Amino acid sequence: MNRLVLLFNILLLPSMLMAAEGGGSHGPDFMGLVWRIIVFVVFVAILYKLLKNPFINFLDNRTKQIEESIENAEKAKENAEIELTNYKLKLQQMEKELQTMKERAKKQADSERKNILEDAENNIAKLKKSTEDMIQSDLDRAKAELREEAAKLAFELAEQKIEKRLTDDMQKRLVKNYIAKIGVTN
Repeated sequence: MNRLVLLFNILLLPSMLMAAEGGGSHGPDFMGLVWRIIVFVVFVAILYKLLKNPFINFLDNRTKQIEESIENAEKAKENAEIELTNYKLKLQQMEKELQTMKERAKKQADSERKNILEDAENNIAKLKKSTEDMIQSDLDRAKAELREEAAKLAFELAEQKIEKRLTDDMQKRLVKNYIAKIGVTN
């Protein structure tokens, strides 16, 4: 506060001196110029004396703040570089894990595909075997029916032929021969 009052007085000193000279006189005033220079030098000296330490302190503080800011910025930069390195490492790990997961998924898919193909082949073989068995069974049944039908037709044809050729005399002779055979065997 005292410094402000002193500074204010120093600023007003040239005006007070000009007023003390008695106002404006006509013509060059060398003494006034000398006094003005002296007042200006004194003013600068007083300003220098009063403001030197605060200005130096201000500059020192500002320099310290700037240095601290630079140090903080460098630390922040180092931390950022460390974090960037960590993120890069994590990214590389994630890429490796992703590659591992892809390979594992591909192996599982290949294994699953192989199992599906094996199951399909087994099912095809079973279906083929079942179909072949069914066809063989149908074929055997058809053959048996065909044999049965053929035997039936052959028997009917034979019966018809025999009925056409067999006369009453032949029937009697056959019956006698048959009875004779039965008698011989008993």
